[in-house]
Amino acid sequence: MTRTISKSAQNQIQLLLASNMTYEQVMERIPGLKKSTLGRYANKFFPNRMKAAPGRRATIGETTKSYIRRQVIKGEFKTAKAVHQYLNGLGYTIGYSGVLKLLKSMNFRAKIKAKKPLLSKQHKERRLAWAMAHKDWTTDDWRRMVFSDETKVNVFGSDGCKYYWSRPDDALQPHHLDFTVKGGQGSVMVWGCITHDGPGYACWIHDGTMKAVDYVNILETTLMDSLKYYGYNPEDIYFQQDKNPKHTSKLAKQWFVDNIYTVRCKTRTQNSFHGIDQRLLAVLT
Repeated sequence: MTRTISKSAQNQIQLLLASNMTYEQVMERIPGLKKSTLGRYANKFFPNRMKAAPGRRATIGETTKSYIRRQVIKGEFKTAKAVHQYLNGLGYTIGYSGVLKLLKSMNFRAKIKAKKPLLSKQHKERRLAWAMAHKDWTTDDWRRMVFSDETKVNVFGSDGCKYYWSRPDDALQPHHLDFTVKGGQGSVMVWGCITHDGPGYACWIHDGTMKAVDYVNILETTLMDSLKYYGYNPEDIYFQQDKNPKHTSKLAKQWFVDNIYTVRCKTRTQNSFHGIDQRLLAVLT
């Protein structure tokens, strides 16, 4: 004998099917409901409904494919699951793996999202203004640019999550642990610069903190030594730095004036200097 369900569940089935929901959507809303039971009540409530033909469903039409393609490109269908739900809603009997094959046939490939800084309207306006101010620069102008920044170099690997492989009964081994050092000695902070001809000298920032006087000392020594190494004249270069308070202090500004530097400041927005950080790390490690 077929098991019956409560009257309230039957009414819910009738309402959901009447709203053109698929079997999968109805079963998601009524926990424990089996597909065979749902089909029996669907026949009871809607005996004249159009039933899906048994066997493999006809090929998805080009019009539907074009719509899916547009929605994926626009970001309306963000996942294969969204496409799967859409096709099921149209009455297609297609599995999730079939949807993956469909998307691949359209030349779509799943990729990991790249992390980028979230830019506000003000950030975008500033970046556009900076780009417009430099749109007429020549290759020779850019060759005169010297980029600078500070970055942290870890002694014991990255800051990210670390994994290891072991068996359930294996004893704990040193390589199973992520070692830390008290007092911040697990990393060093360095200042560096990059020129057209290569990286400049790097300077270790003691205790990872820097004051205005320390920054000026770096400019007088490490920066000047870097320019001398490549044969650069301070009067001929454009020096790029972010708007860190130590970089824009009165002491630093006066030093740039005394040494006839042309300084260009860039507002640091999250990862705006990420590329420079990575190049410095590549040189230092």
